[in-house]
Amino acid sequence: MNDDILIDVDRVSTRFGAQTVHQDLSLQVRRGDLVALIGGSGSGKSVLLREIIGLQRPSAGTVRLLGTDMWKASEEALAATRKRFGMMFQEGALFSSLDVADNVATPLREHTDERDALLPRLVNLRLMLAGLTADVGAKMPAQLSGGMKKRAALARALALEPEVLFLDEPTSGLDPITARNFDELLAFLN
Repeated sequence: MNDDILIDVDRVSTRFGAQTVHQDLSLQVRRGDLVALIGGSGSGKSVLLREIIGLQRPSAGTVRLLGTDMWKASEEALAATRKRFGMMFQEGALFSSLDVADNVATPLREHTDERDALLPRLVNLRLMLAGLTADVGAKMPAQLSGGMKKRAALARALALEPEVLFLDEPTSGLDPITARNFDELLAFLN
């Protein structure tokens, strides 16, 4: 496989009973690409995303992410691949019982051997990359505006310095100015 191809979706079909969502869909994303899937509600954008990251099996076809066949790989290979991408789910999916800093630190605690002394620095760096100030780390998700929640979720998705970043409806529910700023941030991060 070409090392420049990070995502390779080959002839994927997705069916739910009699309903066909995707039919022979193929897509390649290369290193450095910034790709947006645009379509109406229910057109299968989130379904495709879940298929690419290995959360949902397509009815047919193959999906390779970072060189790993997401449906034929061993659990060990899947776990290694999952450490290499970041995911920001719809609505941010922040842990409501943790402050923002602990939300961002969670992937670092789960998947690295970083010492606790270094974690606050790494968390603050991720917050800054996502356009937030360090003091936001002490806030609970319920205290954040919609745009700040999206940025906090982005900071968590960036925690492990992913090679690929997936964002599911990153600007939905944001006002036009905040959405444009978020889009500009993503272009900068790319």
